[in-house]
Amino acid sequence: MKTFSFLAFSIIFTLFIGCRKFEQEKIVAEAKPYIPNNLYPIERLPTYFNRVAVLPNFHNDPASPVLKFSDDIFLKELSKVGIFETVQVPLSFCKKNFGKERISSTESLPENFLQVINDEYGANGVLFMDIHSFNSYRPMSLGIRSKLVDLKSGEYMWAIDESIDAGDASVMVSANLYQRSKHVQALSKETRSSILQSPRLFTKFAAHAVFQTLPIR
Repeated sequence: MKTFSFLAFSIIFTLFIGCRKFEQEKIVAEAKPYIPNNLYPIERLPTYFNRVAVLPNFHNDPASPVLKFSDDIFLKELSKVGIFETVQVPLSFCKKNFGKERISSTESLPENFLQVINDEYGANGVLFMDIHSFNSYRPMSLGIRSKLVDLKSGEYMWAIDESIDAGDASVMVSANLYQRSKHVQALSKETRSSILQSPRLFTKFAAHAVFQTLPIR
C-alpha cells in the first residue's frame, strides 16, 4: 500500500512539474525581448565627443566577486559599440589621485576630478559604472547604474539605471538570443541555458544590453 501511495505521489509530482515547466516555457515564448527603459540619452553625441575614460566599476561591497571580472567585461562590451574610443582608468590611478580605487556615480566627486581625468587621458567624457546589486544564484540578477559625463561641461550625455533579472521572461528571451548570436561557436546546444547560469556570461549580456541604448553620433 505504501509503495502504491509513493508511486501515485511520484506520478502526480512529475505531472505537476511538467505542467509548471510547460507554463514557464509558454510565458517565455510569448514574451517580448528585454529593452532597458529607465534611461536618459541625449539625441546625438557631439562631433568632438570621441574619447571616453572608463572608471573602475563601483560596488558597495569592495570584496564582491563581481568586481573580479566586471571591469574588463564592461570595457570590452563598450568598445564593441564603436561610437567613441575608450581608455580604462586603472584602480591605481584613482587611488593615487582621489584616495579611493572605485568612485560611485552618486557620491560627491573629489575636487578637480573632471580636470584631472581630462589632463591625464585627453578624454572628452568619463563613464561611471555602478553595480548596485548582484545575485550570482539562480535566478541571477544584476543592477546597473551608469552615467556618461561631458568633461568640458559636466553635463550628462547618457544615464541608465536598470535591474536585469534572469528570472524575467523578457530577459530570458533576450539573453538566449544574445547567446545564439554572440557565442554560437563557443557554446554547444547542450549548454544553451548557460548564459542564465553563468555570472560572467550574464554580466556580458547585461553590459551589451545597456550599452545598446547609448546615443548615436
